[in-house]
Amino acid sequence: MHQNASITCDMTDADSNFEIIVSLQPRVGGGTGLSREDIIYSIAGDMEARVNRPWDIEAVAMQYPVKYDECLNTTLQQEGERFNKLTVELQKSLPTLKKALRGLVVLSAELESMGTSLFNQFVPDNWTKQSYPSLKGLGPWFEDYAKRIKFLNDWIEAGAPPVFWISGFFFPQGFMTAVLQNHARKYKMPIDTVAFSHVMRHEPMEKLTKKPADGCFIDGLFLEGARWDKDEESLVDPRPKELFSPMCVIQLKPLQYREVPEEGLYRAPVYKVLSRTGVLSTTGHSTNFVFWLEVPSNKPTIYRNSLVSETNEQRQFCDNSEWIKGGVALFCALKY
Repeated sequence: MHQNASITCDMTDADSNFEIIVSLQPRVGGGTGLSREDIIYSIAGDMEARVNRPWDIEAVAMQYPVKYDECLNTTLQQEGERFNKLTVELQKSLPTLKKALRGLVVLSAELESMGTSLFNQFVPDNWTKQSYPSLKGLGPWFEDYAKRIKFLNDWIEAGAPPVFWISGFFFPQGFMTAVLQNHARKYKMPIDTVAFSHVMRHEPMEKLTKKPADGCFIDGLFLEGARWDKDEESLVDPRPKELFSPMCVIQLKPLQYREVPEEGLYRAPVYKVLSRTGVLSTTGHSTNFVFWLEVPSNKPTIYRNSLVSETNEQRQFCDNSEWIKGGVALFCALKY
């Protein structure tokens, strides 16, 4: 294991211990400073002032109607509806909590739990139920929420961006399916014969001002256990004490009847959050895993024979053991 693995382990233990310490804090403050209720009221007021109004989905649908040759319009509407549910929950719960702290409404168990979470800088459970997966604390979570809202708002006001921030989607798999559908309908291909190839781009995001002829550009992924070296055009070992490194812009390029290369690649899993665990949702997709990203690697390729039990057939699988043992993966969002 790389020396950074020890740092990650120590940070995980420290976070767990601090969560226990915070949960044991006394609820009654002392001294002449602000009371616990005043602190919660201030936090709720600051957040309430920054929450945007929900989008008018009907107006968005008129501006970006469902079209045969542009499936991303459907993705935009669906993402807007998901974020609206979260925004409505914020708009409803924050002022209600403030009223409860002033004695104007009954302080229910849910509102009391929400106030405790805000005081301890955790995301309240009633927000988490409507939210995307996230391991961030309250402050970073709210900043991330505001950034996601801005991403979609810019899309609504100025049109689809040339580079999509894949970390900003509630359901990135739906976005990727829409890109495949656009390609299949453009070239009149059965969609089940089309798959993504992955092209690592050297240009910075600012220089990619036009969308590609086929597929899309994505940005916003982070590597753990390795880093991308654009000079070598390969995964390389991470720098000491650099736990996560930003990934370059990637072009998802659809191809028909694509054959996966057998050498020079590492199939890295892409997750939404660092926990790497998830459950199957009602759509049949994992709540955490997004897709496999084929990243160029100059490490030696090892082939392993595996017996397929149904047919007793010997099949050969490509294995980059060093990256697998190092737990190399990509993530849409970090914890801090």
